[in-house]
Amino acid sequence: MSITTTVAMYRMILLYVFISITLCFAIPPDQDDFYNPPDNLTDSKPGNILKIRPIPSPIKSILSIKLPILETWQILVRSQDSNGLPNSIITTLIIPKFFKSNKIISHQSFENSPSLKCSPSYAIQTPNFETLQIQTDLIFISGYLNQGYIVNLPDHEGPNSSFLIGKSSAYTILNSIRAIEIFMNFKNSKIALIGYSTGGFASIWASMLNKYYSPELNIIGVVSGGTIGNITSFIQRINGGPYAGLIVNIFQSFCNEYNDFKEMLINSGGGKIESHECLFPSAVKYFMMNIIGDIYNENILYDSICKKYISENNLIEQELTPQVPVLLYHSRFNEMTPMKDVEKLKEYWCSKGVQLEIAEDLSYNHMVEAYTGIPAAITWIENHFNKSIKNSGCKHVTRITNLNYPGISPVIKHYINITQQVISHIIP
Repeated sequence: MSITTTVAMYRMILLYVFISITLCFAIPPDQDDFYNPPDNLTDSKPGNILKIRPIPSPIKSILSIKLPILETWQILVRSQDSNGLPNSIITTLIIPKFFKSNKIISHQSFENSPSLKCSPSYAIQTPNFETLQIQTDLIFISGYLNQGYIVNLPDHEGPNSSFLIGKSSAYTILNSIRAIEIFMNFKNSKIALIGYSTGGFASIWASMLNKYYSPELNIIGVVSGGTIGNITSFIQRINGGPYAGLIVNIFQSFCNEYNDFKEMLINSGGGKIESHECLFPSAVKYFMMNIIGDIYNENILYDSICKKYISENNLIEQELTPQVPVLLYHSRFNEMTPMKDVEKLKEYWCSKGVQLEIAEDLSYNHMVEAYTGIPAAITWIENHFNKSIKNSGCKHVTRITNLNYPGISPVIKHYINITQQVISHIIP
């Protein structure tokens, strides 16, 4: 019996045994021992598998999304934080019914929450309003699975639930992919990174560090939609708007990662404002509030500690550039992430020889663009997996909608059109 057959048999036996002895209910991460690292964490190497299990409860969504899944596994992986200290992170491996050999898409969700209860690994099992954006994220994942790609879905915010933190999210993504390759017994797999908003931010950071941190990983490209190039201008844009509560979540995220940021926040008068909310409950709670000014000091973004950590993580302030081809899809009228910041990234990256394509469209909303760009993203990834695109340097194309991106399958376009209509009635 071959090694591959033995591994497959082991996985199948484990899957059936696990399902037969467990209840089909997901346990919250803070109550689930699976999320806790073993005592010998420091003895393992980054990317090593610490624990593994079949997903406790099948993937579900509040939307009617068909997911052609063969198996779903959750893996506890050895990684590291921003300071290089060892930690453990969770990733979810989704294997489609008919997968294309060793092609992997690592999808980074735009979780936008400083709480473990909002992590993708848990949210995909417990569909509700709190994690609506992760439920709709399954539209992306459905597209990948239907194309036959293996999906890596890491909890890229890590055990501290910190987002818009560049290095830690990059390490989480790269080590989760290492673990997937170990589990699948892959050699020289082709890997694409993709994410929207904060998920795109994390994906770009991973593409910038891969060459130096995990050069053995064959990442063929990165896709980022609604890219947050400048955290400061992002915060200024959303202040006083429908997603103003996201500012509270961002600051809590930085508190989770940096102790002196928390001290600064307390000294500025905002220390009592803590957030343990997922994206949408936080948006509802602080709807249209002037978070900067009414809750936090109006000059907080100019505080030296605040500026220090934003600068450390800001894409537009990094000398590092992506080491692989990049697709940025973005709306000219994006009300949350200014197009001008994408233009600044373009100017610097192109001067450094990055192979960059910007697909700009005229959609009217940050959330809508997340889904109108899916077909373009999948098509771009497919082209790069198949090496059907030559290095074209830097190009910037504007379309009425990115649904008109060349080469999109009519079936995918029709499916996304219908889904977009549903989402536009749910998300403001």
